[in-house]
Amino acid sequence: MNQKEIDYLILQIPQMDNAFDELYKKTKTSVFAYIMSIIKNYDDSRDILQEVYVKLYLAAKNYQSQKKPLAWIYTIARNECYLYLRRQNLTQEYQDYLYCPPETDMHTKMILEQLFESLNDQEREVIIMHALWGLKHHEIAGLLDIPLATSLSSYHRGMKKMKKIGAKSYE
Repeated sequence: MNQKEIDYLILQIPQMDNAFDELYKKTKTSVFAYIMSIIKNYDDSRDILQEVYVKLYLAAKNYQSQKKPLAWIYTIARNECYLYLRRQNLTQEYQDYLYCPPETDMHTKMILEQLFESLNDQEREVIIMHALWGLKHHEIAGLLDIPLATSLSSYHRGMKKMKKIGAKSYE
């Protein structure tokens, strides 16, 4: 994903009808993965994804160019997730099955659930943002409004937990 291109598309939404469609195509997968990391439910995450893009569309006219436009999108997504959880009167400990593609075997699903359940929400968010999206820890710290050292320690602590549990699963 080219950050400059995404930034340009957001800026063009008020003027070009197809800019929003193009932005959605380029960002929906990573935004959905981020939402899933918080909500842990496929159907609810799809609903929230739509809400995120509605808010993004409405806010595009006020958007000011940034170096990291995805950070802006992820902030909208995170806020929508927390709003959803508050509306549902649920805590961060909301439990449901981790979504996996249909072709994933049951053993792999169980291991993935076990790995992600072992992490707290902050560790899970930091790992996904760093490992899957390639964000740097200072970017993650800015997005999550945490110190850089907290981002680094959350990542390393979460990875250690996952390695330890993963090793036990294969014994």
